[in-house]
Amino acid sequence: MGKMKFYLLLPMIAVLAFGSVSFAQSTDMDALKAELRAELKAELKQELLAELKSETKADIQEATIGLRDVLRADFKDEIRSEIMQEDISSAVENALEGSAIMGGLFKGVTATGFIDVNFMYNLANHGTTDETDGSGGRNQNDSINFIGENDDNTFTLENFALFLDKEVTDDHPIGWQMHTYWGEKAERITFNGQQDDTDKNDRFAVVTANMSWNAPVLGKHVNITMGKIYTWIGYELVENIGNANYTHGTVYNNAIPFTHMGMSFDVSEFLPSDKWGLTLYLVNGWDSYIDNNDTKSYGAYLTYAPNDDFFISLATINGGEGDGFSSRHDEGDQTFMYDIVATYSLPQVDKLSLGFNWDHGRVQNGGLNTGSSAHWWAMVYYAMYDYTDNQQGAFRYEYFDNTDGAKAPIIGAGGSMWTATYTHNITIADNLMLRPEVRYNRYSDSIGDTYGAATGNGMQSKTHGRADENGNFSRGDDEVILAFGAEYVF
Repeated sequence: MGKMKFYLLLPMIAVLAFGSVSFAQSTDMDALKAELRAELKAELKQELLAELKSETKADIQEATIGLRDVLRADFKDEIRSEIMQEDISSAVENALEGSAIMGGLFKGVTATGFIDVNFMYNLANHGTTDETDGSGGRNQNDSINFIGENDDNTFTLENFALFLDKEVTDDHPIGWQMHTYWGEKAERITFNGQQDDTDKNDRFAVVTANMSWNAPVLGKHVNITMGKIYTWIGYELVENIGNANYTHGTVYNNAIPFTHMGMSFDVSEFLPSDKWGLTLYLVNGWDSYIDNNDTKSYGAYLTYAPNDDFFISLATINGGEGDGFSSRHDEGDQTFMYDIVATYSLPQVDKLSLGFNWDHGRVQNGGLNTGSSAHWWAMVYYAMYDYTDNQQGAFRYEYFDNTDGAKAPIIGAGGSMWTATYTHNITIADNLMLRPEVRYNRYSDSIGDTYGAATGNGMQSKTHGRADENGNFSRGDDEVILAFGAEYVF
């Protein structure tokens, strides 16, 4: 009976055994499929990525070629200008590279400059033809614009300027500069030598020529410069292209010096913060390339710039220079002045920036106050607004007081004046600037009534207006001057 039961169970055991084998085979097959799928997926992924990379690279190359063509067209003029400037800057060095001495002298020198031409028209002189009565012609606006822009009703080469500069660097602590002018601007930029040569008729001037040494002092550096330098006083620069208005202001022309001959010492590294700057000066005097007396003038220039939006400076000069218009000044007559400049770019008003300038000076035994001090003072307001990337409007209002006659003969003994000027600056292709301008000048009643009348110190003064039929020069207490300047930078 037991044996019978065993035989009856054999079929069931066989079924169970076969099922187990079939299940194991099925499980192995699924694993194999999964493994093959993963391998195939990895291979296909690599192939697809390779194809995509190849296609993308081709697309990028094609797009890059198109972009390069666009950029080439857009930047062609700009790149050509940069190349020309680089070539000009290195021309002197390449030309002299065969000379050890001269090649070393011009190594690292940059050559830049600009051309400045203008047309001025004084409406107060309209209809007159004789220069002796204050009519249009050469130097007929020089009673206010002594240093330049003083011709009337004529096209003028104001300035062809060539600048050679070698900057002082950490690697090369010796530098130098020479700036030269050709044209009307050159005539009066520096005028006091051993004799009083204010009437010189030169058309070429070496405006600055100096050398600098970044000297190590007490673990820091002092930049020492010796030679002819620009003045450190005033808001405006001698080059028109550096100013917001085309014509120089009355204050620039009458209240401050233009150049100096002497030494400067930049001691800014000794100050507690790089936001401050301080330079000390020892010079012959005002606009003197040869000292015209036995004393020297000394000055200082202190600056503070806490951020990119605000700047303020204080400049001073003092020395025995007298009234500045005699060939040998009395060393006992001290001339002192201070100058404050401030600029501010308003973050609240985009594209608007403001400027301010204040001057006050005193000269002993000068002007109309013989035996006592004579004073002059002036203030100027500036506002510049960028209409577009290449158009800017610039407004200037200034008042100059010469009541004591300290700065005669520029606007006359015992006089004062105010001016309002608007300039529209249009920049073309980064190199060319067109500058139409209108200017109004108003004179006080105390300025002399007669053209060529002698002032208190024996110099000549002008007024503005027209001569009548009898040759009498009429009062000219105001005038409107139209100007158009064109400047090209290279």
